[in-house]
Amino acid sequence: MKRCTMRALILSVSTGGGHGKAAEAIQEAILAHEPHSEIQIIDTIKYISPFLDKLVVGTYLKSIQHYPAFFKFLYKHSDEDGHFVKSSNLGTDYLTNKLYPTIVDFEPDILIATHAFTAQILSTLRKKFQWHKPSLVVMTDYASHAFWVHRNVDAYVVSNEDMIDELHLRGRAKEMIFPYGIPVSQNFFQTKERAEILADYNLKDHRKIITLMGGSLGLGNITEILNEVLALEMGAQILVLTGQNQDLYEKVLSLQQHCDPCLQPLHYCNEMHNILKVTDLLITKPGGLTITESFITGTPLAIYSAIPGHEVQNADYLFRHGLAINLGTGENCGPLIQKALQDEDSLQKMRKKSLENAKPKAADDIYHLALQLIQEKKNQGFAKHVDL
Repeated sequence: MKRCTMRALILSVSTGGGHGKAAEAIQEAILAHEPHSEIQIIDTIKYISPFLDKLVVGTYLKSIQHYPAFFKFLYKHSDEDGHFVKSSNLGTDYLTNKLYPTIVDFEPDILIATHAFTAQILSTLRKKFQWHKPSLVVMTDYASHAFWVHRNVDAYVVSNEDMIDELHLRGRAKEMIFPYGIPVSQNFFQTKERAEILADYNLKDHRKIITLMGGSLGLGNITEILNEVLALEMGAQILVLTGQNQDLYEKVLSLQQHCDPCLQPLHYCNEMHNILKVTDLLITKPGGLTITESFITGTPLAIYSAIPGHEVQNADYLFRHGLAINLGTGENCGPLIQKALQDEDSLQKMRKKSLENAKPKAADDIYHLALQLIQEKKNQGFAKHVDL
């Protein structure tokens, strides 16, 4: 195979951190294989209209924070009733029309979507503009939803084998569904030595380490769970990742001044690969990327306060396969956490099971799949830039 340079356009949306990070991991993998490739990531709605981005993303974030029952209703009925998806086509048509000139100017060999909105854009492009370059959807959760699944898409990458049947029931051919997993940064395969990580965070090797987080937005009953853990007086060291939630950071900082100094609040950081490597128990909301990162590092999981909809489905997958402890809303969860941390055999089994479910080659597999799709289209006379 000759050296090639790929031109790929990756379309995402910033509703939380996972979609963008998956896009970055794909970009990273392509450039690792083909350093001269041109890979552009577009935060699609923000790129088209910052005002619309604030409206759409802001409404989404407010609904999951303040109106979870309403979000649950929308999520459930939009999955069951095709009219919801059809009604969203008006917005998708607008976004696609605005984005089309950029796509034409860039002349990508392949389009990749890491968000449900942009998956719909890929389908609309082909239907409306007869766009025949290959299209690939990389799903970033552990279950499917109607907004992700569309005609006029060439291939789907899913997080696990269960989703092959799920998408097949939604009308997609099994041959176009690839259970490669959710891609993660190469940082997860280039971690520091344990002793160095412990020193970076002033942690002791002989004491258990709990990492508590609520995703990039710092959502959920984190303070309630933190108080439960502190009341146990187990001597555990606690890292609290507060994400973009400054109020939460200040609350944890205030608690730190009145208790064991081994409580540390941390803003959302780029050191998750190192933090998870030394974590004995990750207490988190079940975001798709967070789950994937914990599998890669073999970190035991405890799940709380799943957002109605995709996170509930993610949690169901974990519980169904015995991959996480269920803390419910986090209320009175102290005994469950204590039991988990005191049972080293159980922790070891969870570490082993997490590693068995990891898909460390996801980003590389997506790169090779992209090449395959480009080659197939080239054979049909559509791809222009890749010299295979």
